[in-house]
Amino acid sequence: MKASQSLNVLVLALLCACTAAPTVDELTRAQAPHLVAGAPDGVTDARDRFRGIFCSALEQRQRLDAARVECDTWLHRVDDEPVTAEDSSPARPMQPLEVIFVTGALSECYGDVARPFRAAGEELAAAGHRFHTIVVDGRSGTETNAAEIALYVKDLAADPGMPRVLVGYSKGTSDILQFLVDYPIFAERVDAVVSVAGSVRGSPLAEHYEGVYDLIVSHFPLGHCDAGDGELVHSLRSDVRTEWLNENPLPDHLRYYSVAAFTTQDFVARGLGHTWKSLLQHGHRNDGQLLPQDTLIPGSTLLGYVNADHWAVALDLESEHEFIAHRPNPAAFPRTVLIEAILDYVSVDLR
Repeated sequence: MKASQSLNVLVLALLCACTAAPTVDELTRAQAPHLVAGAPDGVTDARDRFRGIFCSALEQRQRLDAARVECDTWLHRVDDEPVTAEDSSPARPMQPLEVIFVTGALSECYGDVARPFRAAGEELAAAGHRFHTIVVDGRSGTETNAAEIALYVKDLAADPGMPRVLVGYSKGTSDILQFLVDYPIFAERVDAVVSVAGSVRGSPLAEHYEGVYDLIVSHFPLGHCDAGDGELVHSLRSDVRTEWLNENPLPDHLRYYSVAAFTTQDFVARGLGHTWKSLLQHGHRNDGQLLPQDTLIPGSTLLGYVNADHWAVALDLESEHEFIAHRPNPAAFPRTVLIEAILDYVSVDLR
């Protein structure tokens, strides 16, 4: 194991908390995260329609697979989810989208394996979508990274027949929201934003670990990235992100969508195990880095709650970092199905 990985595991081990692990039944019988006290305002519930799209895509990909996995295994069916009798299949033909993924915290440091939906993007490009990835500074705060997004969007040629969608993974979502507010002229060139396990309102972990990061990790060489501006963890504090959201209304000319994640211990990667347990003190539902209600963009359309940890929902870390990405349950979360279903939903909605 590389030295940087060893440091990550050591730091996580120091932060272990002892709390009883919740079961799937406990997680799905409680009130949905977007309905709990303190959840963001204006969230529209589209879980029923998205479920039809996601499950249909999963069924098609598993048609010849002997090891079939039920759709409800990957998409939590919380008890208060609406039930619709309508056909949830997306209208065809689909409208192609220009999709821009924005990487999360430290993603720059670990190379291609830490690019969100890397393999899925390559496969779905055949459907007519155009994909880009903005690799923002892995160890900098939201203001620095918002400027990097602005520079990228500034140089993109517009295509009137192809709506532009920014997909933020983890801290990439916070960077996108900062970009929309700080650079309104370039934000006009965007039609929609999707948060996938995004750090919209930060994480309680940032408050706990900011001192450890500043004292040790910020000075430690990590992969392919430099030290950044020193604001990485501070910009992910819950109080910092919540105050920013309260003071900065998001542009209302585009549409917002959110996908949240939480899971049980069986589906938590070894490298996230201790932070997952630590977050249980703040809520039994988490993905090892974030609480689901903190990943929802205010005023967004909620697509669903997926059963995955913070890495599995978007990254294929297990292909190169088997030790830290090992999970007790070896079933692989269907990342391609997830992003395909998201783009199908957004494509139809934007029409």
